[in-house]
Amino acid sequence: MNILFSTYPTAFHTPGGGEVQLLQYREFLPAESVNVTLFDPWEPSFQQFDVVHFFSCMSGSLHFCAFIKSLNLPLLVSPNLWITEDNKGNYPFDEIRTMFVLADRVVCNSNMECALLAKVFNIPREKFSTVYNGVNEEFFEPSDPRLFRGTFGIDGPFVLNVANIEARKNQINLIKAMREFPHLKLVLIGYQRDPEYAKACFAEGGDQVKYIGSLPHDSPILKSAYAACELFALPSTLETPGLAALEASACGAKLVITDEGCAQEYFGKGAEYVRHDDVSDIVRGIAQMMSQPRSLISTLVTRANFTWRQAARTLADLYREVKSGEVIHSITDGFHEIEYDGYRLFAWSLPEFGFSSAPGELKFLWRSVHQTLVDIFIDGLIVQRDLKVYREWSYFTLEIPHRKGSSNSSLHFKLRASDENWIGGKFHGVAMAEVTLTPFKSDHNGLPLAALDVPFIKNLTNFYSTETTVFRRQAWVRREPAFDCEPGLLTFWWSSLAGADVDIFVDDIAVQRNIYVSPDGAFHTLTIPHNGNSYRHVRFVVDAKQSQFGGDLRELAVAIGAFSLDNQTLIAN
Repeated sequence: MNILFSTYPTAFHTPGGGEVQLLQYREFLPAESVNVTLFDPWEPSFQQFDVVHFFSCMSGSLHFCAFIKSLNLPLLVSPNLWITEDNKGNYPFDEIRTMFVLADRVVCNSNMECALLAKVFNIPREKFSTVYNGVNEEFFEPSDPRLFRGTFGIDGPFVLNVANIEARKNQINLIKAMREFPHLKLVLIGYQRDPEYAKACFAEGGDQVKYIGSLPHDSPILKSAYAACELFALPSTLETPGLAALEASACGAKLVITDEGCAQEYFGKGAEYVRHDDVSDIVRGIAQMMSQPRSLISTLVTRANFTWRQAARTLADLYREVKSGEVIHSITDGFHEIEYDGYRLFAWSLPEFGFSSAPGELKFLWRSVHQTLVDIFIDGLIVQRDLKVYREWSYFTLEIPHRKGSSNSSLHFKLRASDENWIGGKFHGVAMAEVTLTPFKSDHNGLPLAALDVPFIKNLTNFYSTETTVFRRQAWVRREPAFDCEPGLLTFWWSSLAGADVDIFVDDIAVQRNIYVSPDGAFHTLTIPHNGNSYRHVRFVVDAKQSQFGGDLRELAVAIGAFSLDNQTLIAN
């Protein structure tokens, strides 16, 4: 499909969330077989497009939208608007309503926004569709807080606000609230959309406020700022929600957000909500979140539900629906909103869910209402089958391996009932809480090294992160893997991609030479003799057909796993 994007003429003078949204759709829609063209008034060529998508409802936009409909082209409008009966007099109400009536579909950022606009403008709810905002997947990558601190000379704890500086973002009340926390700096990042308002903010805040200016949306320094802050505060007059809040959540920051708008549909109990016009309530929200630890459950839900890839999938379905009249739904996985039971934050999943993760040891609590069976896939390969999740909370640990060519792996969970009493709704899934990720130690190339959970082996070198296959746990090695092992008959499984020859040394003495390791794999036994020490040093020298592996830094020479040790037989002999 060919889609035309347009917005009001001065939108990108001081770009905000709506402009970021437009550009992110443009980046990710081609993967859904949707070609996007930005409107060029010098070469409009309207008739070559299947659908026109207009972003904004600023005064004057009606003329463009009416012209599009005069050409009999399907029209979608993304208003990014939170309007109520009380404040509708502040907007060109009749003009906006006419735009909505003309549009084939009004695209909102939440179901709450859809319902509100339908009610306020007295337009059928069916006219409105939800496409949730997203986050670039780069925000899920680990970020070093020292980058931001070092760049701007910030040493102590600070609260972060990322937004255009203007009355709607309400920095002035946030600055007043910060007086109750003199030990904290307030760091502001964003354009000065209203210079006079910005000047008043800086005067009010004095030395407690540090204004950074704007940062590129894809800047690693911005990610570092989210990682470094004590909490992220956005007590705007309204949010639908702020993209910066989603980015902060993706980076694991604690959130204090306005209660006006639809942020609760995104963050559930994973944020503290405050009244924007009540400084004392903003103080309360900051104090409440300062006392709480960071929780990865918010990051997990954001990863699963709110990425631009998912937003593009939903929007592409909507374009096809408007064009053909056929209702299409491709989003069937993810999480419900975050809840709190008085002890922990948790979220219920849908029958399928997935997210990306950096390499490391992923640990979490989970439970189900009725016993549930789970299949877990990492990068498309099944690593756990028919895993049972019970009614009581229990911990589960999953090792995320290094992924060639990427710092993240893709996880996917598929659920099904183990009995006939499985009920519908959110309890069709599993609840997850207390999510932690412990990164693997890495080698000089930055690739994660393994720590095999084998009681008779220690001090591994040149082993990469453990992978779980359908049959066993194993780890790929570099050319010369080594470890210390107790004496005994050591048995292990090994395999290679295209064949490898291996020499084995015990305490630097060659004990086996030119042992062939086949692609089919096999068990191998090695005698680790006694010599008065409790551990002996074992070293493999691997000669693999490296040229066949495309320069992979792991070299994919040999995978080793399923270790066992029989020390009784050796002692008897």
